[in-house]
Order: sequence, then C-alpha cells, then structure tokens
Amino acid sequence: MLAAAIGQVPARFRAKILVRVDGAGASHDLIKHLLSMPSPRRILLFTCGWMITAADEDAIRNVPAGAWKPGTGQDGTAEGDKDVAEITGLMTRAGNWPGGLRWVARRVKPSRRHLRNLTDYEKKTGWKYSTTCTNIPDAGVAGVPGSHHPQYIDVLHREHAVVETEGVRTAKSMGLRNLPSKTWQVNCGSVLAANIAADLAAWNRLLGFHDCQDLEEADPDTLRGRVRHLPARLVHHARQRILKISLDWPGRTPS
Repeated sequence: MLAAAIGQVPARFRAKILVRVDGAGASHDLIKHLLSMPSPRRILLFTCGWMITAADEDAIRNVPAGAWKPGTGQDGTAEGDKDVAEITGLMTRAGNWPGGLRWVARRVKPSRRHLRNLTDYEKKTGWKYSTTCTNIPDAGVAGVPGSHHPQYIDVLHREHAVVETEGVRTAKSMGLRNLPSKTWQVNCGSVLAANIAADLAAWNRLLGFHDCQDLEEADPDTLRGRVRHLPARLVHHARQRILKISLDWPGRTPS
C-alpha cells in the first residue's frame, strides 16, 4: 500500500518524502521497510504512532519535570494543557528496534471519552500519554529551523489527523459508509469505485479549485451542491448556447 501511494506521486516530487502513519503502523516490518527506502537520490522521513507498553510508561515516568515543554498547535501557538518531551534515551525497548530512531512522548489532560481507557499510571498522574516514533535526526530536517525539537515532531505527526477528519469522511461520502452486498466480489467492486471517486474528488479540488478559498478543501457534499449539481438548463437562442442558472441558487455569483 505504501509503495502504491508513493507511486501516485509525480516522479519529480519523490526526492523528498514524509510518511506519517498512525499506531497501526508500529510494526518491525514497516519500520524496517521505511528505514530501507532512503537513498542518495531520495530523502524519506517518517513519523509513526506508537503503542505504549508498561516499559514505555517506565520511560515516561523517568522524564525530569523540567524536560516537559508546552506542546504547540498547528499555527505554532503554545498549548497550556499539553506537554511534549523526548524519551529516546530512556526507552528500554529501543534495543529491540533498528538504530537511528527517536521517540517523543506527549501528555494531555484526558477528555471524558478517554476516561474508561486510562491505564493505572495515567489515572495516578492525571495525564493521558501518547508516543511518536520517527527517523527525523537530532539535527532536524535540512532547511527547516527548529525541526529537531520534540515539539516540532509532535505537531508534524498530529497533522496526519486530516486523514481521519477529511479522508475517512470523504470515503464514507463516496459510498464506503455501508457495503452494498454480502458477496465479496460485489463489495470489492464497490470499494474500488468509491476509492476512484475519492481520488477524482481530490484531484478536482487540487487542479480546479486550488485558487478558490472556499472550495480548495471542500468536502464532496459541498462540491456536489456548489459545482456538480447545478440547477441550470442549457438553452439555444440566436445560434448560441446559453447556460441559465436558477436565480435563487445559493452558489450563483451575481453578475
């Protein structure tokens, strides 16, 4: 899947690639594969969610109080209820993984939906913890000031949440909310069609509306209402074709 995703990127943009994976990707096979992909002609950096074990909690427990720094939002502003610290040197499990990896821990005040899943250590400290694994070196990303800081790695990784908020929502809107059949072959065809539709919608926004602020990141329903489902009629008059758009359509631009 990773190879297929990278294969869709135009060749001239494959020299510098950032891969972000959620916790499902924290496996030896994927991490080793990601580490094997860089070459003299390609820079490939990645961040990956991490399943915290008791050993990882021991590492977090040993973080000095002064090592925790305020987390930052996507706009760079400090967030008072979130802290970030690097725990690479404290990870006892690091020896079981390839060299060149770093781990960054994040703690936040748990919300109501988190309460039932807190560990005993989290209940004791009053924080919910998460960890990110990365191959971004101690020197950071070339040409990006401050990219070596744990705060940068944390905010960079968390930006992958757009996959959930935009990608998953788009896929459901394109037909993946419910599978249409009990038959495997029919469902495979449905999934393929939905993915093709999602790709077309993404390229539609990228190529057609990159300079339109209210449509460049529009969801499929907005595109349908604003672009594809036009309440209009194509009429012929005086040897011309005229597109007549309904006067009370909300997306109509006054002339």
